[in-house]
Amino acid sequence: MTTEIKNIKRGPIAWMVKHRVASNLLMLTLLVGGLISAFRIKQEYLPDFDLDMVTVTVAYPGAGPEEIEQGIILSIEEAVRGLEGVEEVSSTAREGFGTVNVELLSGANEQKVYQEIQQEVDRIRTFPEESEEPGVVLVTRKREVINLALHGDVSESILRELAETTRDRLLRSPKITQI
Repeated sequence: MTTEIKNIKRGPIAWMVKHRVASNLLMLTLLVGGLISAFRIKQEYLPDFDLDMVTVTVAYPGAGPEEIEQGIILSIEEAVRGLEGVEEVSSTAREGFGTVNVELLSGANEQKVYQEIQQEVDRIRTFPEESEEPGVVLVTRKREVINLALHGDVSESILRELAETTRDRLLRSPKITQI
């Protein structure tokens, strides 16, 4: 029985009981560190994230969804499906319009894959003659920060002029990138 008591007295809790100042300092250190960390954590209402997607759109006025699928979408899907950095390809065919969404692998070089997709789409020569040029876009998300509304008991032309002046003044600031 004396060996059991000796083993209990040698554990970390027994050490803390004997050294109360050290255990209180450890607790104080953990509390202060937790508070400092809590104030340094980045908090966002709308967190930043990358969409990692390239969209190819082709207008084909007067064509039905089946014609667009056969004449446009299948060609684009075949051209981009085997590219490095492409995770998934999905498409939509509507009356007069076709869209192909290319989802990129996480960590892939977006600009490189975007350029490769654009090159592959430009190489396709089997599009119908009536179709328009395909548009290839790297999807980006723009975060809206503020809305500005102007109103008053003046004519619309004066409000428009004031809005354009305000826009020009805001664009002069190097911290504002888009209006």
